[in-house]
Amino acid sequence: MNAKQLIAAVTVFAATGSAFASEWVDFSDFKSTKTRAEVIADMKQADALGQMAGNSEFVEFKNAPVASAATPDAVRQEALAAGKAKTAAAGE
Repeated sequence: MNAKQLIAAVTVFAATGSAFASEWVDFSDFKSTKTRAEVIADMKQADALGQMAGNSEFVEFKNAPVASAATPDAVRQEALAAGKAKTAAAGE
């Protein structure tokens, strides 16, 4: 890489870094006027009306199982079996 290419690369990286830095918004003094339940209800209503199309930022984990009932050995065996099945399916 010659000097001109190196200078061009550094310039591009510097311009990109400063563009991201200018988007900083400070939310440290934010005070919510709604409860968590109200926000979730608003999101469910917006989703029902089709206003949340493609927005997947919020994930509700309340009803999802947190821990697996499988033992580490069972998980390891399952992973090994899946790996062998994939290799066999690929014809290797």
